[in-house]
Amino acid sequence: MRVLLISANMEKLPDPVAPIGLAYLTSALKAGGHEVHGLDLCFEKDVEEALQKAISFFSPEAVGVSLRNIDNVSYPDTVSYLPFYKKVMERIRQLSPAPIFLGGSGFTLMPKEILAHLEADGGIVGEGEEAFPKALAAVASNLTISSKGFSNSRSAERATRPACIQDLDSLPPPDWDSLNLKKYFTHGGMGNLQTKRGCPFECIYCTYPLIEGREVRLRSPEKVVGDAQALLSQGVENAFVVDNIFNFPEDHAQAVCQVLIAKKVFLKWSCYAHPAYFTPSLAEIMQKAGCTGVEFGTDSGSPSVLGKLRKKFTPEDLRRSTRLAREANLEVCHSLSLGSPGETEETLQETLALMEEISPTAVIAMVGLRIFPGTVLARLAKEEGFIPPGYDYLAPTFYISPGLKEKIMAFARKTAAAHPNWIFPGLGINVSPRLQGKLRRIGVKGPLWEHMKIIREHRAGKKESHV
Repeated sequence: MRVLLISANMEKLPDPVAPIGLAYLTSALKAGGHEVHGLDLCFEKDVEEALQKAISFFSPEAVGVSLRNIDNVSYPDTVSYLPFYKKVMERIRQLSPAPIFLGGSGFTLMPKEILAHLEADGGIVGEGEEAFPKALAAVASNLTISSKGFSNSRSAERATRPACIQDLDSLPPPDWDSLNLKKYFTHGGMGNLQTKRGCPFECIYCTYPLIEGREVRLRSPEKVVGDAQALLSQGVENAFVVDNIFNFPEDHAQAVCQVLIAKKVFLKWSCYAHPAYFTPSLAEIMQKAGCTGVEFGTDSGSPSVLGKLRKKFTPEDLRRSTRLAREANLEVCHSLSLGSPGETEETLQETLALMEEISPTAVIAMVGLRIFPGTVLARLAKEEGFIPPGYDYLAPTFYISPGLKEKIMAFARKTAAAHPNWIFPGLGINVSPRLQGKLRRIGVKGPLWEHMKIIREHRAGKKESHV
């Protein structure tokens, strides 16, 4: 069957993100005998023309559209991507009679609502490498689609549990050639690596368990390193490990690093890390294996707020992990969520004091928490009246601790003025397309937060002669 796969993501901040899920799906479909054509809309200047050319050239018998996110989860500068997705769907319908199937992490979060809104024929909830080929086989034989993970407009609200592949090593490596990975690297983005899927943690707002399930499934270190070598062979020098947490379980992270070192794979990479499982030996071997920086999903420096968020670490863990990363010559970023349940003016100050004490390379601070269905935060938001009756979750709604919104805004602006290493995406502070473009033009590679010194110099006017 001729299958057109479309990556519909066009967001480029803080960097364009290469669609690793679609790259895996492309490989799986080709391995199953399907003819696949990939269309990545991220860098297309005329989307309608790009769709017309692809459909006219390929005449697909089925179309798969990947939705990475449904909005930018950023407050107050909130952008929904659904109007754009709607136009893409309408244009495909005009150009082709082929059935349209949705997939991707954004779709998996609320399949019923998105199917109805975008008027698709169906979609894959969770991992599509096994489920989508089965769905296509049913289409080809005019049979009712019953593959695990498949959802359609007649399904229940969460039609099926996300499809989860137990043996990740059985999957072929991601096919980047069809999606032109080099274009991402040219525009400042990075390659992607995946060492595992699944999240066993219980953060009340997190969508990873909804998308990948709670069971952690590991890829062999040799497979991971093979993917790293493939990136380097295409001229990609920097990558991000897309695991929800790289360093859990620690022995697997250690093994990946050992193989990277043994095979002399000189790829620079960064990752998300859990502060409670960050050890001296791991920090050291990560740096030797090419790691340049770690991002901790900190959220707060207050013990009481961390408890309400069900984070499995303490402020002392944050102090220790930051120190260990520094001693291993790794850059450190802490991501915060200001206004979480239990937040007060006092807890904001606790967080500020801790960040000032540990002095990371960068702090990325979001205002509020985007509410998604199926999370503990959604239940809490209903109880506290944040969500009106009949709310479908498509329009971005944020949990911000009652009575704190304006105080958090004032806190953010005051903190940013005194701390140039703080980034506030929702307020456009230390992150913008203009700043991104200038930094990339002077040769800055990897995550922009790792280069806060250059950003500070730029803001102070010291780099004007170079940019």
